Amino acid sequence: MIKWLRRQQDSGPEVPVELGPKDRVLARQLEAGGCVVVATLHELILLHPERGELARRRWLEVDAGSWDSLTATISVTWVDGSRAAQWTFPEGSGVRFAEVFHDRVQASLIIDAPIQGPTRQLGKAAIRKDLCTDELVPQLIWSRGVRRGDSEAMAAGQSVLRSLAELVDLDLGSTGPVS
Repeated sequence: MIKWLRRQQDSGPEVPVELGPKDRVLARQLEAGGCVVVATLHELILLHPERGELARRRWLEVDAGSWDSLTATISVTWVDGSRAAQWTFPEGSGVRFAEVFHDRVQASLIIDAPIQGPTRQLGKAAIRKDLCTDELVPQLIWSRGVRRGDSEAMAAGQSVLRSLAELVDLDLGSTGPVS
């Protein structure tokens, strides 16, 4: 177990959590709802101390995030299409966390490109890096309203993904993308 060390720009209770051998806490912030949101080198950790809940997400699982400085809120969408998350921090805080969040998401992105359909953008293809293992991970991220089983969308996505994989010398083999 590693105990999080309190830093001036961090807030929230000190809570023990197990981290990987090369991982370390970069920022943590107490969210208005009582959740402690932690950014490490390798993952995003959400801890609800009162409920004893712990959730971990690798940075490559974050599709996009935005920071609203007026409300001190980070909004996050996930690659797997699961319910978006939003964390609002106490007034005057969260800026450092937002900077670290942006840095980690960008560090996991190697290359991406839109998947264009005949009338609209269907989503995007991406090659991301697992920041813990350095493994390159192919991803198809679908726009809202695009069915994951849509064969035309999948064919278009696979084509874009193959092009990206060639650019970074990644053999897709038979594994295909994580979508």
